[in-house]
Amino acid sequence: MCLLLICSAQAIVHTPSRAALFRALLLARVLHPDRLLVHLSHTCSLRIDRHLYPVVDIQELVRGATTPRGVNRIIILNPSLKPMHTIEYTTERPLFGHAHQLYLWGDVMINDRMPEGNVLTLTQHGRAITVRHVEANDVPVPPTRQRKQPPQ
Repeated sequence: MCLLLICSAQAIVHTPSRAALFRALLLARVLHPDRLLVHLSHTCSLRIDRHLYPVVDIQELVRGATTPRGVNRIIILNPSLKPMHTIEYTTERPLFGHAHQLYLWGDVMINDRMPEGNVLTLTQHGRAITVRHVEANDVPVPPTRQRKQPPQ
């Protein structure tokens, strides 16, 4: 029983709060001071080489633009919450992570280089990203936590 509580506490400790992610992005100057942050979400934490790497989805609006213009980015942080990768997107969205892979809605390019794909695989302590495309029917079902059964 005690071991279970310790493992649960460790899992909680490794999951950064939304406020901690926001502070980390501010300190790293990822958020632009002339833009309005309208969306910040912790998509998942990828497990790479036994460490957790948070994935954050942010959307900012350009202030003063005559027509609404946004800047959308996926930020992959290291375990110390320092930004490692920034992936800009237009209509694509991060969906979920599984182990060391991030699944996206739509195809993206990394650093404006081909190929495009909707599955990002991170290796080498998060430093290397490979991209591949998976058809929608072949995307795995997102992992979920075990739900408690209602009392009967």
